[in-house]
Amino acid sequence: MTTYFAPLIHIYQPPTQDIQVLKRINEECYKPLFSLIKVYDHAKFCLNINGILIEMLYEYDLGDTIEIIKDLVAENKIEVVGTAKFHPILPLIPRKEAYHQIQMNEEVNYKIFGRWERKGFFPPELSINSKVAKFLRDLGYKWVILSGIACPVEWPYDKIFTSPNGLLLYFRDDMLSNKISFKHISAKEFIKDLKTMHKDPKQKNANDTYIITAMDGETFGHHVKNYEKTFLGKTIELISKEENIEMAFISDLDNYFPKAKKEIIPNDSSWSTTYDDLKSGIPYPLWRNPDNNIHNYYWKIMNSLHNLMKMVDKLDFKENWDIENYYKTARYFYDRALYSCPAWWANPDRGIWSPNLIYNGVELLIKTALNAQMALVHSGKSELGEVYFDAISYYHGLLLMELYNITRKNLKKFNDKP
Repeated sequence: MTTYFAPLIHIYQPPTQDIQVLKRINEECYKPLFSLIKVYDHAKFCLNINGILIEMLYEYDLGDTIEIIKDLVAENKIEVVGTAKFHPILPLIPRKEAYHQIQMNEEVNYKIFGRWERKGFFPPELSINSKVAKFLRDLGYKWVILSGIACPVEWPYDKIFTSPNGLLLYFRDDMLSNKISFKHISAKEFIKDLKTMHKDPKQKNANDTYIITAMDGETFGHHVKNYEKTFLGKTIELISKEENIEMAFISDLDNYFPKAKKEIIPNDSSWSTTYDDLKSGIPYPLWRNPDNNIHNYYWKIMNSLHNLMKMVDKLDFKENWDIENYYKTARYFYDRALYSCPAWWANPDRGIWSPNLIYNGVELLIKTALNAQMALVHSGKSELGEVYFDAISYYHGLLLMELYNITRKNLKKFNDKP
């Protein structure tokens, strides 16, 4: 009666990240974390690392961390999964751009890791809907990891559910993952859970089971100092002494467990979605909440920008150099502007609030719009984009005022406290 423990670590930094912050996270987390994994022969971790982080680490002379990861891949201790390069919320962007983000990330993986294969996929923030699940399979991915809240049926601990098109659906244990992330469980307690969860002590010939955890890698060493040693290292050591616990890649679980006869469609959700959010019809609450004015203005800008870029994509770049130059500049900013962080930082009711980090993303949207409209101007078709460009300018102003008003309101609440 074996428990297969299949952990996934997700590491990512936004394209707007401060270089000093990146260096600190690398020293506190990335290097010690992967150096620790290297010590253990029986370690098995799936790793999601977005292409933008790989590029940033090399760009700022931190590539030795990637070299450690490459060694771990060669030693079969880490399996790198697919994702979207700049960490967009895939269900919230046009399918064409979702494909583009995934393909850009694949290019980085092939370049850095060589014989990389499309096996598993980590949707940023574990954000999923049926359309994303469908095109992931169409792209050739074997499985996708989802939040536990995305599971619409009984919990799959000894079988594997699939979508109607054959994509394997693996659900992380949200409660266990969050206990680890927020330091609410010790290594010994975690091992006890692995040994007893989904087990009936009265049943002598019980089935093997599997448990999947997934969390931000930055938890280990950056958010929680030395946590890679005090939790992760101890956990791996304890597993080595257990006969009935085995670490495994998620990709290998279908070698041990059967597929369920029932095909399912996962709930639209993310790993920040609650059951109340699902009941309210808000599957991505930290990124698109209809009760959040900043989100509303942000997506008004984004939707107009999508339409503007559709027009620019159709231009004849051979007409003159200026058209192509402005288009390439717009595309450069657009790819980065789709990242998830600006909307995430715009949740003051949940204690997540940074006007500057919100505006870092908004600025990318505005730079995209400016260069896209300039491409239309130089092609003699500026009137085609004016309605969208004007809308972006209008909602940009409203968003700025909302940043100001919320900050003032929050400060007043703070000052009014007894």
